Amino acid sequence: MPGAAKSALGALAALLLAPSPAVGEYFPNLLLNGACDAAGFLNGLRFEMKGRTYTGAPYYKATTRNEYIYWDPDCGGGGDGQQRWIIDDSEPDTTKLRDLDGDGQCNYYARFDSTDKSKPPAEAFWKMNCGGAKAESRLIVLADITTTLTTTTMTTTSTTASTTTISSTSTSSSTTKTSTSTTSSSKTSTTTTVTSTTQTFTGTSSTVSSTTSTTSYTGTSTTRTTSTTTTTLMMLRLTGVCPYKDFLEGLTFVEEGYTASGARYFKADEAEQYMYYDYDCNGGGNGKKRWIIDENSPDPSQTEDLDQDGACNYHARHNSDDTYGPPAAGVWQIWCGVEWVDAILHLDLVSNYTFDDGMDESNALKLRSYFKTCKQKEYMNNLQFEYQGVTKNGSPYYKSVTSDEYIYYDPHCSGDVSGSARWVLDSDAPSLTALADLDGDGN
Repeated sequence: MPGAAKSALGALAALLLAPSPAVGEYFPNLLLNGACDAAGFLNGLRFEMKGRTYTGAPYYKATTRNEYIYWDPDCGGGGDGQQRWIIDDSEPDTTKLRDLDGDGQCNYYARFDSTDKSKPPAEAFWKMNCGGAKAESRLIVLADITTTLTTTTMTTTSTTASTTTISSTSTSSSTTKTSTSTTSSSKTSTTTTVTSTTQTFTGTSSTVSSTTSTTSYTGTSTTRTTSTTTTTLMMLRLTGVCPYKDFLEGLTFVEEGYTASGARYFKADEAEQYMYYDYDCNGGGNGKKRWIIDENSPDPSQTEDLDQDGACNYHARHNSDDTYGPPAAGVWQIWCGVEWVDAILHLDLVSNYTFDDGMDESNALKLRSYFKTCKQKEYMNNLQFEYQGVTKNGSPYYKSVTSDEYIYYDPHCSGDVSGSARWVLDSDAPSLTALADLDGDGN
């Protein structure tokens, strides 16, 4: 066999024998952000794992569009390509080893060169087609959307025996509660077993809880499963408006979703006021891109004239090419009764995440969470936490107003990449330069 052919065969064998993710490994849904304006429609898309390609790598599809993320060892199919993750509008062929979209070339929205086929990076610089002659380097974030799965199993059994024996075995990494009640008589014995299992998938593996009952019976079994999802949520408090628009002062704008441009849009939680991004506010074809504060709700299916009034009527505007969000502090033109006035408006981040795990959601979002703790931690009762800023991974962190206690998000609290992502309540301040093990203790 010629040396070149042997070398190619060896490389192919090494690729096919490369370790794949462990069976049972959990693959989260991914929320994409960071795309440039030309590919802004990708921002806010949620990608679900659909299966595996021929190489064993997972591939993902957007829930609302035909957009895909997959790993391709050679996108051109020539045998000498670079292994990479790809964001593309073509579905990958799961029967092919290379050039998975079958176009014979490397056409896609974005790429991230990597030999790691286990999953795309959570945060990395991708090369993205942004309309220019060369691909731009963009920091793409693929956030893990935590899913909580709650399963309730109810089994009702009947038997003519005077006694019933129940043996239960429970194995779980999560909390499992089992209650059994038995009523016996000379003719009928009824046994009801209720098993409640809660599992939060934030890591790379999970153990399923099970209950086994041994008896002689005839009955029915019903399983009910529900799933809830916690996602990123931005809340902005507006200040700095002129007296004519004082009804806007202090309003908190809560993220409602994404428009067709990929930009977030917001609604005030106390009033029918909105903030959104519009390519062309009157739809005439020659308008400027801008953030708008308006009393009319935007149509999220549109990219221009989102309030569908055919005119540029609103409270305030800020011209910008940045679809990620309105400026934290910037010069807006606001209508103050007689004329448009330049004013510096502030949009302070109230919170960037929702919370669960026993916190009251409405209070947690406004960072007025009060904790009921065990005796050893009773000093934390009634602590109030204030927003301090964001860490390196883009998550907000908070500090108690009365003591050195902190709340922050840590992708891997021990620094080990196999660790679970989690929110942490800690007496150590988080590092603003580290991506993991933010308190630097290695634990």
